[in-house]
Amino acid sequence: MKFEWKVVIMAVVFSFMCMFTFTYMSSFAQKTIYVYQVGIYKEKSNMENQIQQLQTQGYKPQYYQKGTEYYVLSMISDSQKEIQEHGQKVKGIIKKYIVSYDTNEKQLLDILSRSE
Repeated sequence: MKFEWKVVIMAVVFSFMCMFTFTYMSSFAQKTIYVYQVGIYKEKSNMENQIQQLQTQGYKPQYYQKGTEYYVLSMISDSQKEIQEHGQKVKGIIKKYIVSYDTNEKQLLDILSRSE
């Protein structure tokens, strides 16, 4: 086989290896977190009332502040099925975030409060 063909074959193999590495390997360092958002409030007292209602119903709500608005979350989970089942009990919307595999709930809330 000619040297030029060997170079072409090696380049194609290397390209596929790079494509695989950057496409699939980077996704192994990430995870999906699902958030169930039940409200956005301008008044802190309204946010506190919503949190109290959710706690009374047995949930562990969380919130974050972005600008002058308070976002109330009734559930954070890495299970899509769990968040969908929760959605059948509580009125709100599901949001999905792709984050680093080692991101915890507190870090997610910090990220959300700073995002645009």
